[in-house]
Amino acid sequence: MLRRALWVAGLTLLAVSGALAQDKKSVWAGVYDAKQAARGAELYTRACASCHGQDLEGIEQAPPLAGGTFAQRWDGSTLKKLVERMEEMPPDDPNKRLSDQQNIDVLAFLLSANKIPAGAVALDADRNGLAQITFLATKPK
Repeated sequence: MLRRALWVAGLTLLAVSGALAQDKKSVWAGVYDAKQAARGAELYTRACASCHGQDLEGIEQAPPLAGGTFAQRWDGSTLKKLVERMEEMPPDDPNKRLSDQQNIDVLAFLLSANKIPAGAVALDADRNGLAQITFLATKPK
């Protein structure tokens, strides 16, 4: 009886850990949609381009937000960490910071600018969900 209970408990634990592992996904799974990226592009132009450049190449101390340097910097990080960094911008004027949804829209634009393909559903601002999505610089095989 005890052996059977332990066997069932072990199977349950395996199933739960497998489900948790499957919840994790990368940005290459189509985590934003094209409309959201378009909204983000407009916001980026208005709120971010003066520091990070029209082409996201970075200006002076503001780092690039597209290309190899950006990809290397964030490779393996969750989207939650990236959004948390975005929420600190601009560092010199907290009154000009974007709302949660605006940051998510800009993030969708940044993914698009980094050649991450769009999906069918918009990216959600839910922190737990963002913590389950990993930025990978290159598409997994």
